[in-house]
Amino acid sequence: MRSANTNKAYALIAPAFLLFLVFNAYPLIWSFYISFTSWDGLNSVKQFIGFGNYRMLFGNSEFLISIKVTLIYVFFVTIISTMLGFIIALNLQKIRFSRFYRTLYFSPVVTATVAAGVVWQLIFDPFSGVINKSLSAFNLTGPNWLSDTRFALPAVILVGIWKRIGFAMVVFAAGLAALPTSTYEAAALDGADGVKAIRFITLPLMKPIFLVVIITGIIDSIQVFDHIFVMTIGGPMGSTQVLSMLLYNQGFRLFHLGTASAIGWLILLGILLLGSFQRLLSKKADRND
Repeated sequence: MRSANTNKAYALIAPAFLLFLVFNAYPLIWSFYISFTSWDGLNSVKQFIGFGNYRMLFGNSEFLISIKVTLIYVFFVTIISTMLGFIIALNLQKIRFSRFYRTLYFSPVVTATVAAGVVWQLIFDPFSGVINKSLSAFNLTGPNWLSDTRFALPAVILVGIWKRIGFAMVVFAAGLAALPTSTYEAAALDGADGVKAIRFITLPLMKPIFLVVIITGIIDSIQVFDHIFVMTIGGPMGSTQVLSMLLYNQGFRLFHLGTASAIGWLILLGILLLGSFQRLLSKKADRND
């Protein structure tokens, strides 16, 4: 009887497992092999060059600049969205219609990224965009946001923060709701309320939540592509060319599939290292508790 149930279970999961092998496992293994070759995706001959693609990348100024752009994007999007998400979650505990405001703040998270990118591209338009129109009302001339190397990266960072705040807010709101009220009541009797309660009670208790939000924010930001592709295509002059954008350009515009695969595996390695770092910190926090 148990054997029959096991066979039924295998039969039920077989289609999903087959799809996983075809669309996930096989491309992953294939891209790993391609990363050690020089191949344009059209020629049947693939020249095996070992670690040549990886060595070339770390000696390539465009790749190094792309790493710098990615790190800047990841830092500002993760830190600012985490701070704002926590502040919003903290304040939503004390106001009426908090569910409505949570839905409002969370809506960018579920908004299609491509559609959001198009809307923000219109907002940043130097001639008819809302931002420059508002500046002109004060006799100020707004810059060409997405075509100026000084402003393009801050513009896409702003959109990244806007997309990320809602997720951080929801996670923090769930964490705050789970905190024991008895701790705050006892602290209030000792005169620790308001800012002191946040500093000495809320923040220490919320450390695991902060860790989750920050690590997931970093991982999410490293993989950013959609709205940058729509808004700037990595320009101007590579000022918004994050690693995923460089991967796209190498693979689908220049047809350097070996180089593109190498970039993809370096991104994956970075994400795996961050995941391992998160596990180590979580274990350390559990031991301290």
